[in-house]
Amino acid sequence: MSDNTFGIDEGFAAARKQLDDINRQAQQNQARAQALATDVETLVESARSPRGEVTVRAKVGGKLAGLEFGPAAEALTLQALAQVTLETIAQAQHNAMSTLADRSAELFGEESDIAASLKSDARRGYPSPGLER
Repeated sequence: MSDNTFGIDEGFAAARKQLDDINRQAQQNQARAQALATDVETLVESARSPRGEVTVRAKVGGKLAGLEFGPAAEALTLQALAQVTLETIAQAQHNAMSTLADRSAELFGEESDIAASLKSDARRGYPSPGLER
């Protein structure tokens, strides 16, 4: 009888350890998710046009946080200025989404579903126009 009790006690101890591990992992994931949610609200990235005509700051999700024109903007036609502005906005938006994707990979692992999803969203929704950061 004591052999059966010992086996049951070991089984309960192993189950308890497994539940504790699951609970600890859930708490870690909750903290990571909260950190990523904070990043979504606070992260701002910028982009500058190659000759410094335009500098743009963008938040995650594409919202603009700033737009500045440098002295070189005066040398452009309005059509050229509009084009470089649009390209720089797109780059800043891409930078913000890419930074969020990189952050998710840091928090949850490079191969995690959330990192892969955010990287895919950044590429599809905010493709880089090819400007420098």
